[in-house]
Amino acid sequence: MSLASFLASLAALDVPGVKTAGLFPPQSLNAADLPALWVQLPTLGDAAVTFQRGAYWPRLEAEVVIAVQPVAHNRPGEGWAAAVSMADNLSAALQLSQISQYDSWDIRIGIVSVAEVDYWAVIARVGGRG
Repeated sequence: MSLASFLASLAALDVPGVKTAGLFPPQSLNAADLPALWVQLPTLGDAAVTFQRGAYWPRLEAEVVIAVQPVAHNRPGEGWAAAVSMADNLSAALQLSQISQYDSWDIRIGIVSVAEVDYWAVIARVGGRG
């Protein structure tokens, strides 16, 4: 799998509740876009094949970000709960994905900025192999 196809597969994840999805970070967001998913910070490297000396396969990683709600709504409990629910949705989508190359992921809740606006967000570092 190429890096481009890996990133496209992440952008196409079917995550319940996500309204918009993109292959790269958006320039701006509005309420109609939320929750919004995008892919960012890809890396490509080599991982050794442990059963065959001198053999390598590409190691692919990227972040999947889902902006859930603006922090400026000043409803931290609501934003937190929405982010926790979306984290569960993303985890389920990754588990159910037909792409067998996803072999690891870590999901956290945080804050992301888009066009100088902060959003409650779910951020997952997803790894796979080509």
